[in-house]
Amino acid sequence: MIQPDNKKMKILILSSEVTPLIKAGGLGDVTGSLPKALVKQYDLDIIIMIPKYKSFDDKKNPNQKIISKFEITLPSGEKYFIDVYKTPLPQTNISVYMIDMPKFFNGDGVYSHHPEINNIQWVNFSKAALDLLKKINFQPDVIHIQFSTMGLVPKWLKTIYKNDPFYQKIATLTTLHNMTNSGKIDFANVDLTGLKMKDYQELREITGDSAISIAGEAINNSDMFNTVSPTCVKETLTEKFDLILNKIILKNKNRFTGILNGIDYSSFDPRVSPDVPVKYWIDSLDKKNENKLYLQKKFGLTQNPDSPLICAVTRISRQKGLLLIDKIMDEIMDMGAQFIILGSGEDSIEKLFIKAEKKNPQMISAQMTFDEHLAQTIYAGADILLMPSQSETCGLSQIIAMRFGTVPVVRSTGGLADTVIDGKTGFVFNDYDEKSLLASTRQAVSIFYNHKDDWRKIQIEGMRKDFSWNISAEKYIQLYEKVIKHHNSECK
Repeated sequence: MIQPDNKKMKILILSSEVTPLIKAGGLGDVTGSLPKALVKQYDLDIIIMIPKYKSFDDKKNPNQKIISKFEITLPSGEKYFIDVYKTPLPQTNISVYMIDMPKFFNGDGVYSHHPEINNIQWVNFSKAALDLLKKINFQPDVIHIQFSTMGLVPKWLKTIYKNDPFYQKIATLTTLHNMTNSGKIDFANVDLTGLKMKDYQELREITGDSAISIAGEAINNSDMFNTVSPTCVKETLTEKFDLILNKIILKNKNRFTGILNGIDYSSFDPRVSPDVPVKYWIDSLDKKNENKLYLQKKFGLTQNPDSPLICAVTRISRQKGLLLIDKIMDEIMDMGAQFIILGSGEDSIEKLFIKAEKKNPQMISAQMTFDEHLAQTIYAGADILLMPSQSETCGLSQIIAMRFGTVPVVRSTGGLADTVIDGKTGFVFNDYDEKSLLASTRQAVSIFYNHKDDWRKIQIEGMRKDFSWNISAEKYIQLYEKVIKHHNSECK
């Protein structure tokens, strides 16, 4: 492993969330689990920086204010004072620095702030993070950007920071978790990014777009960039998730790779999870039925251990394929199955499932909220998980479901294609349409009803699969080494 000047490799991870300190979705799980796996296996010095949100629980996660009224210059040129808090990532010695910028992060949730101009809050946070590095005298070998809307950092290192010796040796890696969000800023607001129109000319010639693409700039200027599954790399190079990003990715494809996300199994274990009413494992899978009965009672469904209980634990959005599920809901009921959905998001889609519950309350439960504890209770009691995503960079629900002996039915896209084996650990269909989803769901329900031994084999095979961070952490170390090597060669 590369260790510059015979010292520990130093890594800064920039993110919008980190589990268990503050979480809105799967990104928090990645930011919370990957560094933990890295320091467990390798001698590294890692710190994490996130905004300090109003919703952060100071009582649950004690923290210390380490810097008061530190003056920075925002990219707009405005002087601004920040406070900085520090707390450990639980179960590690990794320090999490929380930058308090209430003018820009003033909402109740992670993504619910109300800045005057969208995405400028992340630009300002990114600038504060770079300035804070010098203040705390932490000179990273790699800045790992986990939230691509912070992606002006690599460009700034090549422009406004390029003559400062402190920043010259810092390499950059950007991980793309969402291939459909380029993080746009209108060119009318270019002065708020600390740069001029001419500084964005290169990508403008590629895309012809009228706005700055922050993710695009991250891709174009990072030493390397990756996404979170190998199949997603292939899809990104051949399909048009985002026309702007696709053009930029194709231009830089020699620096693009895919590393599959993992999960922290200590947080998802039906043997010990406090959210599982009746604990079970491979040698006691019959106890899973007791968790099904618990769920049925909790949500007012007809209690019957022999009815297949189908679930969806997801962000409520079109991208997740939920409109397909809605279209086959009557057929699911005709199979004698029950259905529970847990999640929050697009109001119009939430209303579809609320309507379905009202139509058939003894068979359908629509829990339109985000609740990670309830999610584990549902995984423990459900038989089948539906995940018919239109696109999915990686996906964690199918991995968690398999560990709980809940059989996934997924569309062959991104990380879903990389993690679920058709007929062995779940059921996989190719075409994004309700006919294909219905066929795979029927197949799963048929085996559940009529081939109990085969069903048990599929459950056990999924529970035995290892998608822990150990393998992925090794690949990230190798990627960090490549990033440093690339940066050093570019600096010569």
